[in-house]
Amino acid sequence: MSDKIIRMDKQGESKSKNIVIEGDAMERFADAFEASARRWELIVYPAMLAFVVLAAYGFFLIYTLSKDINTLARGMDPQMGKHLGHISESVIYLSENIRTMTRRVHNMSISVDDMASKMDELEHLEPMLVNMRGMNGSMAGMNQQMETMNMTGYAMRNEVGRMGDSMRPMNFMNNFVPW
Repeated sequence: MSDKIIRMDKQGESKSKNIVIEGDAMERFADAFEASARRWELIVYPAMLAFVVLAAYGFFLIYTLSKDINTLARGMDPQMGKHLGHISESVIYLSENIRTMTRRVHNMSISVDDMASKMDELEHLEPMLVNMRGMNGSMAGMNQQMETMNMTGYAMRNEVGRMGDSMRPMNFMNNFVPW
């Protein structure tokens, strides 16, 4: 083959140019291409290696996932339909109980609101509370007087008992006899 390459370049309809590349220029082109190819090899080969590693990791993830799903499927109860029926009945029963509990809590809320309104009404009874404080004081005084009366009654009982001892017919002899 010859060392000359002829290139035809059309730049217009009537004009045509012949470009001739000599052998030395071809060697420079080949060297430049090889240098460029080496630079691309530094990028492409590591990228291909990274792709292979990522593909292997992806395969590993898919394999692990399918293995886990297989384990999960084998662990399922064969009578799950029967058990799901029981679970469904239990959920219905639970729902009814929660509904009942909600009604009761609502009734409790109404009762607490009624109590709060009645407590607000008690605040308007201030004059009655003042009178009740006076009555409390009077009751305390009566309590003290009753206690005094009890003590006096006890003292009277003792005196009457001693008086009975001194009025016996043998009282005179009782003072001389030691027993």
